[in-house]
Amino acid sequence: MTLDGAVNAGSKPSDKPGLESSLPVTSILAEWVASVEPSVITPSVRVKVNELILDYLGITAAAAKTSESTPPIVAAISSLSPGHGNGNCTVVATGSGYAPHIAALLNGTFAHSLDFDDTHAPSTLHPGVTSISAALACAESLSESRQDNDRFLLSVMVAYEITCRLGTELGYAAYSRGFHNTSTAGIFGAIGAISVLKRLSAATVANAFGLAGSRAAGSMQYLDNGSHNKRLHPGFACHDAFVCVALAEQGVIGATRIIEGKMGFLHAYSPAGDAMNLSRLVHGLGSDWRFTATALKPYPACRMTHSVIEIAGDMGQKHAAKEVKRIEIRLKTANMSLVGERTPNKVHPKTEVDGQFSAYFQCAHAWLYGSDQGVQAYTRLDDRDIYELSDKIECVVDNDEPATAEMGCAVRVEFENGKREDIKMKYPLGEKEHPFKREQVEKKFRVLVAAFWDEERRGKVMEAKETASEAKESEKDNEQQDEKQPDNQRQKSKSKYSNLI
Repeated sequence: MTLDGAVNAGSKPSDKPGLESSLPVTSILAEWVASVEPSVITPSVRVKVNELILDYLGITAAAAKTSESTPPIVAAISSLSPGHGNGNCTVVATGSGYAPHIAALLNGTFAHSLDFDDTHAPSTLHPGVTSISAALACAESLSESRQDNDRFLLSVMVAYEITCRLGTELGYAAYSRGFHNTSTAGIFGAIGAISVLKRLSAATVANAFGLAGSRAAGSMQYLDNGSHNKRLHPGFACHDAFVCVALAEQGVIGATRIIEGKMGFLHAYSPAGDAMNLSRLVHGLGSDWRFTATALKPYPACRMTHSVIEIAGDMGQKHAAKEVKRIEIRLKTANMSLVGERTPNKVHPKTEVDGQFSAYFQCAHAWLYGSDQGVQAYTRLDDRDIYELSDKIECVVDNDEPATAEMGCAVRVEFENGKREDIKMKYPLGEKEHPFKREQVEKKFRVLVAAFWDEERRGKVMEAKETASEAKESEKDNEQQDEKQPDNQRQKSKSKYSNLI
């Protein structure tokens, strides 16, 4: 089966459920990674990717400077890699001179530390932390003559797309098996980014994928005590992606059919089974960019709490907490286990990670202090008023789940005067149905980096993000100049981001 035939057969993906063993998904993805060219970048996708990168840079910089887990993580990595591994790659808001796998490890970790990173609801994961971290490190490791802004953007797109498509097939079910989709799927996307930038052959990409099947990891047990494991998951995935690619480049043989095989990635990491569809996984590669549904976060907390935060913030402006008798939060079944279980570390979280995954804390905090407090929320983990309001909150499974979509919720508030109010929010702020506006994207970035990047530095990074009109004009100019030239002879421009981080 040819790549075009496999990816585009028919007008829509097969309706046949389950893991069709005859469809060579791993090979199809490897062929696509090896053959895709920047000509597939459309103006709208270009704008989306640049917004995702800007958001990533702000979050990663803020975490590098402010997260409580940053100092011990940096100290540990430095103790293992004196001189940072002697490379030329940059860790955002930290410094340069890092080897690519070390830079990607730290950037991937920082990008995930504040729980402020982008989220793809259909796949229940954070694609940017692995996709952009791997692409930035690899792009910087290349000689300047090989740096090409469009190929860099393409590498990010490919990484997002692979990660989101794999995560969608894993589904929520993977979490019930104890795996974190962000990193288990993310390592394959990271390999895609590195491979696009290095222009690797399909055989090498396939071997790297095969090796990654033995490195895909991320345990959800971090929820037990709010540990830092979660923050490290995408960093580990990026680090290991570089290792897998290096091994494959030297001829080390990886497992075949690592994604679809009966003991491969999808079978091993998720019990979804018949809910999976391999035809859907690869259909429309390069034209149907599913990652564009990725949402930017307005709040530094698990995405599953965002509708709760928005509702509670609005309600808190109208009603004092003392008026509240009881709050019932109805969540989708899968979300309940992550943010709604009535355990001590959920109702009264003691660590920042526990607070990020507590619908109780997020609801009470937003009601009392508003929804715009950002990371300052976690300075109030021991706030007595939050404790008291949290004790009035009960999270339950929503029996009308279609009304809450992947990340929505329904809230019922009972007041001391006997009145009751019901509020539903199907899509939290940031989803395409409830969009984060361009001005909000830029404001979030400026707030995150204001304390340590001056206006000139912020402005330079902002300039690297093209507007829709600029993207369209750029594409028009490129078409006029390059329409008769093969892609490998077209004009190159250095990655806009490699010298700004």
